Amino acid sequence: MKRAAAIAISIAALAAAPSARADAIDGEWCSAKGLNLMITGPKIRLPSGKEIDGKYARHEFAYQIPAGEADAGTIVYLQMRDEESMLFRIIKDGAPGAPDLWRRCNVTS
Repeated sequence: MKRAAAIAISIAALAAAPSARADAIDGEWCSAKGLNLMITGPKIRLPSGKEIDGKYARHEFAYQIPAGEADAGTIVYLQMRDEESMLFRIIKDGAPGAPDLWRRCNVTS
């Protein structure tokens, strides 16, 4: 009985580990320019620190840059390339700009 409880606790601890979301866009991302953002489901903390809602899918995220920020009203589209990297694209006038490669900030193996 004690062994079953210990196994259950171990499984719960593994499920709560940061790497459990590695196959989803959720998490903290960093750019080569020193910017970072955090995605948690439909919420995002922008590089400016402002928190807003966006459109969430398991491997994609999109949001509209809020008023008061550079390029306000523009759409940003984020898409995972793999577990460690994602592409950051600004979409202006319906056309996607060149992608910028972002990486997970705290990669653990």
